[in-house]
Amino acid sequence: MRDTPLRSLSDTEKNNLYLLLDDNHLGYRAKIILLKDEGYTVPQIRQMTNHHDNNIRKWIHRFNDGGGIDGIISKRHNHQSQKITDNIEKEIVDVASTNPSKYGMGFSTWSLRVLAGYLMEKKIVNSISHSEIRNVLLKYGVRWRHSKNMLGGSRDPEYELKKSILTS
Repeated sequence: MRDTPLRSLSDTEKNNLYLLLDDNHLGYRAKIILLKDEGYTVPQIRQMTNHHDNNIRKWIHRFNDGGGIDGIISKRHNHQSQKITDNIEKEIVDVASTNPSKYGMGFSTWSLRVLAGYLMEKKIVNSISHSEIRNVLLKYGVRWRHSKNMLGGSRDPEYELKKSILTS
């Protein structure tokens, strides 16, 4: 794989990167950029910093494309997560307890991820993870099935015999 190039750094950028080395969140990113500037390859930087190659390349690219140091500073999201009220929980349980085909879906069993997508699409919640849905369903004692794909019967002539042994 070819190496990831770093644009040339100004003296001011180098000084600012050295100042960032002591920062708990940005220090390792600054170190990656400074090591790359000193001529080290991504695999060599991986050995020195114990970070994955893809992560190292990501910060080099963000530094190159994001305007220098601004590119390696993570942007904070100012959105607040939606509070899941009892009413919303009950609505989640109602939807999860209903066959998806009644909502026009082309399947008969919800997966947690698909249920999360449906709830957001229908504006029941702004955002929700599948693990939050799992917790709500567990709280209300709702059991759900894990969907699985069935591709048809087996070609094994002894399939039924083996199946009966396993299920007995």
